[in-house]
Amino acid sequence: MKLIASFHLRQLLSIIGLICSIQTAAFAQATGNDYIEITQPAKILQNVRINGTQGRNVMVQEPLGVISYDLAFVKEVRMAPTAEFIQAQAALDAGQFDVALTKTKAVVDKFKGLPTPWAQDAMVMLGNINLSLGKLEVAELAFNELEKSYPGSASLSASLGKARLAASKKDYATARSTAAPVVAEALTKKSVTKAESQAYGMAYFILGQCAEGEKKLPEAMENYCRTVAIFYQERSVVAEAQKRVDDLRNKGITVP
Repeated sequence: MKLIASFHLRQLLSIIGLICSIQTAAFAQATGNDYIEITQPAKILQNVRINGTQGRNVMVQEPLGVISYDLAFVKEVRMAPTAEFIQAQAALDAGQFDVALTKTKAVVDKFKGLPTPWAQDAMVMLGNINLSLGKLEVAELAFNELEKSYPGSASLSASLGKARLAASKKDYATARSTAAPVVAEALTKKSVTKAESQAYGMAYFILGQCAEGEKKLPEAMENYCRTVAIFYQERSVVAEAQKRVDDLRNKGITVP
């Protein structure tokens, strides 16, 4: 009888262990590797999964379900770039603007306003890709949304986006008034951050647009080359700058 009791006990413990393993696996599937710090209510969530944003809320998958938090109270987010974001950048590098647009729009639609660098970059990319494809009105809407979604931190990117839009409409005076001071700052720097490089690359590209529109082709070539070779962090602009460099080179234009 003691042996039977012992056997039943082992079976029971085995079943309990199996249940615990299943629950642990379910929790692991329900959560992820993301980090989010919230000020109201004050909490830090680690090893969760951020599912995306809805309006002014961020949706967080926690072990017991999806919880919504107001983006206004999100202090910090640590989340790796999504596969779509990486694929969008790869498409840009390959000059596949239509593919890049589809991938970038998917990122923006899902994560707009999330306070993480790649989500903000995706919104800048969305405006720039639409400009490269000649969709000026859609691009303008994208830059307006960028400004609303990231007030303050995206103000320069939004301004440069609108300056590029102005250059596309042949309003070179307006475009230069925004880009020229940014380029002047770039010339004083010995080292730059990624965000600064992105802004400087956009500014040089805009000056290239202006120069090309005014038939100052060697000057345009020089500015485009600076975007491609020196300030290359904003890849949605670099891809277009490289196209312009190739076109000008085919016309026999060289850097002065």
